[in-house]
Amino acid sequence: MKRPLIYGSLLAAVCIVLSLLTLSLSGCSSVARALNIENPRYSFRNIHPNVSFALPLSASTLDLDFTLAVDNPNSVGIRLDRVDFDLFINDNPILYSESRDPRIRIPARGIGDVHLTTHIGYQQLRSLAQTIFSDVQGNRARYEMRGNAYYDTPVGSLKFPVTVFSTNRR
Repeated sequence: MKRPLIYGSLLAAVCIVLSLLTLSLSGCSSVARALNIENPRYSFRNIHPNVSFALPLSASTLDLDFTLAVDNPNSVGIRLDRVDFDLFINDNPILYSESRDPRIRIPARGIGDVHLTTHIGYQQLRSLAQTIFSDVQGNRARYEMRGNAYYDTPVGSLKFPVTVFSTNRR
């Protein structure tokens, strides 16, 4: 008599676990559909070049500090975990960079500022010096960033493409 009771209890427990699992999985997909999270819009808010000449010249650098505005059109807040990107100046590929753990919270239908810094070493500077230095110093450079942004959202981690152009021409 004990065996049927044990088997019945086990069968009931398995049914309950499967029911809960089915409900939770269908709930997550319903939430994801209802939220319909879309890619934020991006724009450069500020670009600040820091040129550092040194002797020997191999110690010279160009650091670019960017403030990237992220406009979240979604009805839920999201957290930017990281950004990886290629940087172009006047259509010349300069470098690949990855943000240093910004973890910026962007409110629902709000704007958040992300601060990014890139470091361009001497070898890269040497090959681009003639065409870029005058434009960077004269604030006539055209900056472009292409990459990906990784967000933590209520429906999980999402990856969105990022393309941003500067309008920094005089």
